[in-house]
Amino acid sequence: MSRELEQTKAELAESRHQIEALRQGLEELRAQVQSAHPAAAEASPPAAAEPTTETADQDVAFLAAKIREQHQAKVESGSKYPVKISGLILFNAYNNNGSTDIVDLPNLAFPREKGPARGDLGATLRQSSLTVEVNGPKVFGAASSANVTVDFSGGSLPASYGVTAGFVRMRRANAYLNWKNTTLHIGQDTPLFSPLSPTSYATVQQPAFSWAGNLWVWTPGIDVQQRVALKGSGTTLVLQGGILDPLTEEPPDFVERDAGAGEQAHVPAIDGRIGLERSAEVRFPFSIGFAGYHARQRHLSLPQVESWTMNADFKIRMGGHFEVSGEWYQGQAVGGLGGGIWTSVVYPDATHSAIQPLHSTGGWTQLKFIANRFFEINGAMGQDENEGKDLRVFPHPVGDIEDGPFKKNRAEFVNFIYRPNSVLLFALEYRHLVTTPAVGLKSTAGHINLAVGVRF
Repeated sequence: MSRELEQTKAELAESRHQIEALRQGLEELRAQVQSAHPAAAEASPPAAAEPTTETADQDVAFLAAKIREQHQAKVESGSKYPVKISGLILFNAYNNNGSTDIVDLPNLAFPREKGPARGDLGATLRQSSLTVEVNGPKVFGAASSANVTVDFSGGSLPASYGVTAGFVRMRRANAYLNWKNTTLHIGQDTPLFSPLSPTSYATVQQPAFSWAGNLWVWTPGIDVQQRVALKGSGTTLVLQGGILDPLTEEPPDFVERDAGAGEQAHVPAIDGRIGLERSAEVRFPFSIGFAGYHARQRHLSLPQVESWTMNADFKIRMGGHFEVSGEWYQGQAVGGLGGGIWTSVVYPDATHSAIQPLHSTGGWTQLKFIANRFFEINGAMGQDENEGKDLRVFPHPVGDIEDGPFKKNRAEFVNFIYRPNSVLLFALEYRHLVTTPAVGLKSTAGHINLAVGVRF
C-alpha cells in the first residue's frame, strides 16, 4: 500500500510540473496574440484564471482532470475508452556454475560433460515485457476491462546476431466483467488452482520453480469467481470454477499446430478452488485455498489417461516485515501444467508400444522480509518429484521431452530487491539446482543473476 501511495504522489508531482509548464506556455501564447492584435485582446473577455501550482496542489478535482487529460492525450484507442500502456525494460546479467538446460533461465542441472566445463556467463534483455490495459463500458451492470502482456522470450532467430533478436511472445491476455461480488474471466492466465508464484526478477519469462513444484502454465480458459463477505470478521469466502484447454507438454511445430494429447481426448479440463481471504486492512491478513483439476489425455492409439491434481496455497503476513507463502500439489499426468518435471507419461522405448502415467508431488515455499518500502529479501525452495514405481515400470523409460524423464528436481534461491522509486529496480539472486534423472546420478548447478529494471 505504501509503495502504491508513493507512486501516486510521484504521478501527482509530475502532473503539477506539466500543468505549470502548460500554464507558462499559455501565458506566452496570450502575450504573443495580444502584441499582434491589441484591439482584439482588449475586446475579448478575460479568460478564467488557471490555478497556480500552489492552488492546484490543494484542488484534487483539478489535478484528477488534468491527469485524465494527459493520459488520454498520450494514448487514444479506436473505441475511445481509456487505455494504459505499461511495461518493464529488464536487463539480466548471469553466471552459471555447471551445466544447465537454458543458460539465461536455468531450470535443470545436467552432468558437466554435457555443457561447458566451467559454466557460462552472459546477459539478456529478452525478459522485458509490454502490457496494454483498457477499461470498457458497463455490460449487464458489470464493469468491463481487458489486458494483454507480451515479452521477447519466444525464441532466438537462427541467424547471425539472432541471440539478441528475441521473438515477441504472448504471455497473458484477459477480459473481465466485474460485478460487486462476481467476476467473469475469459482469457489466458495463471490457472486458478495455482494462483501464487515466488518473487524473482531472474525468472520473469516463466515464474520461479516452474520445473520444481510450481504449476504456473498460462492456460486459455473461462472461469467465474464469487466472493462472499463473512460478517464481522473482515474475511471473504472465495468460490471459483471454470473450464480450461487441456494442454499437454508436446512442443508444437514451428508453423502449424497439431492437437495435443489432452485436446485429442475431446473433453475440456475443469478446475475449481475454494479460499478464504482476510483483508490487509484488518489484523493478521492471510489467504488460503484448496483446489483441484481434472482432464483426460489420449497419447497416440494407447489407452486414455486421467490427468488430475489436488492443490493447496497460502499467503500469511506476519507483522509489518515478514510474509510466508507457498503452494503444494499432488497429481497424475500433469506435465502440461508444469508438474511431473514437465512429463505426464513414459513409454518403454521410442516405439511407444505401451504407456505409464506418472504420479508426482511438488510444491514450494517462500519467506519474504520487507525491510522498508524500498528493500526486501526473499528466500525460497521448491521441489517436484515423480514416483519411483512409475519410472521403474519400464527398464529404460522414455518421455516426451528431451533428456527426460526425471526422478526429482529441487531448487533454492535467495534474492535481494531494491526499488528506490516506482520506476527503477535492482535485484541480485543466487539459485542452486539439484536434478536427479530417472536413471543415473544427480547433478548440481549454481546460477547468479543481476537484474536492472525500468518500469514505465
